[in-house]
Amino acid sequence: MTDKRQKPNLFIVGAMKSATTSLHNYLDLHPEVFMSKDPWKEPGFFVRELNLAKGMDWYLSLFSGVTAVHKVIGESTTDYTKRPNYDGVAERIFEFNPAAKIIYIMRDPIERSISHYWWEVAYSSEGRDMLTAMRKVDWISNTSNYAMQLKPYLDLFKKENVYTLTTEALSGNPDQCLSDIFRWLGVKDDFKLPELGRHNESRPVINQFIGARYISWLRGGMLWNAIKKIVPAGLRRKILAKYTRPVERNNDSRDETIRYLQPIMREQVAELSDLLGGRQFPEWETLYKDV
Repeated sequence: MTDKRQKPNLFIVGAMKSATTSLHNYLDLHPEVFMSKDPWKEPGFFVRELNLAKGMDWYLSLFSGVTAVHKVIGESTTDYTKRPNYDGVAERIFEFNPAAKIIYIMRDPIERSISHYWWEVAYSSEGRDMLTAMRKVDWISNTSNYAMQLKPYLDLFKKENVYTLTTEALSGNPDQCLSDIFRWLGVKDDFKLPELGRHNESRPVINQFIGARYISWLRGGMLWNAIKKIVPAGLRRKILAKYTRPVERNNDSRDETIRYLQPIMREQVAELSDLLGGRQFPEWETLYKDV
């Protein structure tokens, strides 16, 4: 029989590129909190397309370091809020532990989308300019649709078990934010964290696959799907990693991208505000500024 103390009761579910790694590491410093460790900090277990098939024994083995002092056992996976690409995640987590607590951290959705674009350039062979990619890649904009991503969790879990915060608030006053989270989690909130560092900071130069422009246009088409069936994912990653060149972040179309995204994401944030009882987000400056 599996020790019940090993069963996670906290899930940081996103959003990607919103300081989830920093939040994960900060929480892990608390003596009463155990967070999943590398290389499985983001186990992705409740995503059918990722690691669900590895089975429950594999998943629970990631928490074998839990001891009696740990009141909170958690993990972080940003793929848990990437609907509709990955659906049914909230339902699987609820079935696993309906009393679990959920944390969703959100960043200015335009800044998050731009950061996501550069992640796609570096790690997913995106070769189109920023504005074109924003128009073509639903994956990016959907991840910034916080109301759509958060709603399944609010529908399933008790409202008091879903905690939302912004990246800007965490960055601006980390001690207060973390004290509030510790109090919500039911652990000592007067725990003093050491000097906090930043994680996964953006680099001015990134590596891009030499044929990224062609890969971008192929992705999703019949030829690309045929290649995926013939060439294993591991080999594809090795090829993409080998044939790269360093490129500087090019923000030539940043203002155009912001103007394109603003009306879309202002409407989405209005939905988020309604979902959260009228909460406003003045800290999201790029969303509201004149460009």
